[in-house]
Amino acid sequence: MFKRWRLGTLLGFPVEVNLSFLLLLGVVFLWLGGLAGLFVVGLSFGSVLLHELGHAVVARQLGVPIAGIELHFFGGAAKMIDLPKKASHEIMIALAGPAVSLMLAGAGLGLGALLHSPIIGMIGWINAIIAGFNLIPALPMDGGRVLRALLTRKYDFVRATDISVKVATVVAGGFVAAGLFFGMTQLVILAPFLWLMGQQERLLARQIAHRFAYDQGGYVERRGEPEVMRGRWGAGGFQPQAQPAARRGGQRLVIRDARGMWIVEMD
Repeated sequence: MFKRWRLGTLLGFPVEVNLSFLLLLGVVFLWLGGLAGLFVVGLSFGSVLLHELGHAVVARQLGVPIAGIELHFFGGAAKMIDLPKKASHEIMIALAGPAVSLMLAGAGLGLGALLHSPIIGMIGWINAIIAGFNLIPALPMDGGRVLRALLTRKYDFVRATDISVKVATVVAGGFVAAGLFFGMTQLVILAPFLWLMGQQERLLARQIAHRFAYDQGGYVERRGEPEVMRGRWGAGGFQPQAQPAARRGGQRLVIRDARGMWIVEMD
């Protein structure tokens, strides 16, 4: 939607800045304190960059390819080309970012108190806020991804996503209420975007659900061929057999729907 510019690479990951980030700088400069506000935003986005780098490094170690890290109006994102193969991997990747932020928070607050440096202390508080905010159990934030992964121990991938999105909707409503009550306009602005991103997660879950199998340990990526069904076309449409048959060499028709992909084999 917005133009992006590449700033360079960090540990092998391309780093891009979105045009919306530059819009944020303009808003902060005019509305929240001029150059002092820009300085705080710069510290915040440096911290966000390290937070996302934590996600990216752990994802790479677990075999999940990362296209790069992008900074935008609402923070940043480590852009995964593919999803984690296991629920436990998703939890590890999701918690890596807050873990980095918490370590930076501890270091910043400790050094700030030791050296009597307000700036270093501010870095600590910024990272503490980033960690706490991202641990809220609302998709697509890190806490929401952990919640979904835990729910897949009991529910399938789509159902776990739906429950997590409902929690995110409640959180978005809480943002609106808190923002209006305490006069925090940022929360009111953030709430509809959180809701919208949650709906996108619901759609994505339905598109990729066919890739995952389920057990008590959560979801696991399927291996091998897509599901093959056999049957005949009739007046009522395609009539599948009661049991899936083994793959054969007949004509194959690929049908995609909201739930994933079926391969229909015709006689």
